[in-house]
Amino acid sequence: LTSILVRFDDQENQRRIVEENNRLDRYEALQIEAVTSGRKNAAIEMKWADLLNMDIPQELNDQLQFQKSACRQIIDSKDRRIEDFKTELKNKDEEYIKMLKQQRVDITTLISKMREQYHSLRQHYEQQLEEIEQAFEEERKEMLQKNKAEIEALFEMRQLMEQQEFLERRQERERGFQQQIEELRTDNADGYNKCKIALEKGIQELEQHLEKMLATYLLNKEKLEYNLQVLSERNKEHTAIQSSYKNRLNRLRETLNTLMSRYNTLDQKYKTHNHELTEEYKRVTKQFKDLQEKFQHFEQADEKKFREVWEMNEAEVRGLMTKVLEADRLLHEQQLGHEWVPPKEELLQQELDTFSESGTTTGKSTALESADMGQSDSGKFSATKVKKVLDLIKDETQFLLDMKVRDQLAELPLEQRDVLQIDALLRYIGVEGQQDVDLLVQVFYNGQEEDDEALMVEPDDVLQHLKNFIQEKENARIADVAPDKKKKARTQQLGSESEADRKARRRREERKFWERMGHVIPDMNFRVWKALDLFLKRYYDLLQRRSKSIDSAVQMQKQNEELKALLDQYLGSKVNEELQVPPTHVITVVSQP
Repeated sequence: LTSILVRFDDQENQRRIVEENNRLDRYEALQIEAVTSGRKNAAIEMKWADLLNMDIPQELNDQLQFQKSACRQIIDSKDRRIEDFKTELKNKDEEYIKMLKQQRVDITTLISKMREQYHSLRQHYEQQLEEIEQAFEEERKEMLQKNKAEIEALFEMRQLMEQQEFLERRQERERGFQQQIEELRTDNADGYNKCKIALEKGIQELEQHLEKMLATYLLNKEKLEYNLQVLSERNKEHTAIQSSYKNRLNRLRETLNTLMSRYNTLDQKYKTHNHELTEEYKRVTKQFKDLQEKFQHFEQADEKKFREVWEMNEAEVRGLMTKVLEADRLLHEQQLGHEWVPPKEELLQQELDTFSESGTTTGKSTALESADMGQSDSGKFSATKVKKVLDLIKDETQFLLDMKVRDQLAELPLEQRDVLQIDALLRYIGVEGQQDVDLLVQVFYNGQEEDDEALMVEPDDVLQHLKNFIQEKENARIADVAPDKKKKARTQQLGSESEADRKARRRREERKFWERMGHVIPDMNFRVWKALDLFLKRYYDLLQRRSKSIDSAVQMQKQNEELKALLDQYLGSKVNEELQVPPTHVITVVSQP
């Protein structure tokens, strides 16, 4: 058996070593493939931007073909890697089949060897058992012979002692007993005389008492005769009253029969109605559970979408906030020439993270709210303690259930039966809310450690603990009515936060978060921006007027140049030579420096 196990462990170790080497090779190959494909993808991505700037179709087509071939090479390398993995998976399947066959052979060999060892051990044990039985028989015979010899020796000693010592002791005891008998006779004669005198005196006293009792009996006889006459008169009166009660009893029986028939009719009707309502309740419960599951599903989906939209908007707003801060820095440093004091980044980030948590960006606020709700719903005791107390009450107070509830329990399955039974029992003993459940568990676990989950209450003490619970609840109710408790109750009511209040608080925190995101620049900087915008508009208008004036001056300068050129053309024309007074003699051109 050990050789088979050693061989199997050795094969398994060799297989794991080979598998680990193959896994490392695959991981290295995948790393190399990822690096290579990443480089190729990066090269392809870099060439796409160059393709957009090409205008020659032939070059664009050549580059596209080159990109296509590069993409095909990447896909081919991926396909080769996939084929390698498929081949390796097929080899794994074949290796698994071979291993199953080898294990089948090993198991068959192991079973045969175990069977051989079992038969050999069984024969060996049978032989040892026979040897033990033979040794036990021999020891028994020897012990019987030894005990028989000892008993015979004891009988012989007994006979010798009876013949010598026991006879002498018997004679001495007889003489002592005879002397004691004589002494007792003398003592008893004196006691007899004294007792006789006392008894005669007692007889005289009893005779006197008998005479007194006879007189008392005669007086009681007369009283009893008088009472007999009175009771006879009362008996006649009671007979008349009894006859009237019999007539009334007959009328009441008729009324009872009528009410019983009416009760049976209404009971059958209400049972039918109760059965219909039970079926309707089961159907509505099932629909409610389905609707609750759908609501939870859609609530989770909406929460997920809300978080995604929140994160997207928050990222966008954070980017805009960064741009606004950068713009504020540029305005202070470049336009105003002032030193820009940035807001405290740690404080700003802490505030934004706090509001972001309230808006479920990180999910901490929602988790805390759900944890608080779970804690408030479950009470201050663990579910294990509450279950133990409720199970003990359920087992020991079943007599409180009326017949109608028991009929309903008999028609329900086991799970719903326990729930309905516990609900009815809690309603009977006055448990109305979570505070009453906590008080009930506290009464049952009174005197035990908080970490002790075991319930140290005997079944016979359950009714006493329930009485204590009812008394404690009544005391608490009386204490709540007191004037000094009203303020405390009002404070507890204000301290408890409902679901609607939590949602409203969450909406307020979200609104504050977005307002804080929108007011990252102080109001002083906004006023500076407005003043700067006003003066920059004025400066822009001035620059616009200057630009227009410069444009008009340039236009006039161009017109002057054109006029000068035209005048030079007129003055240099050959027509002027034919004139008697040429324009050059009249106009003197003053050239501008």
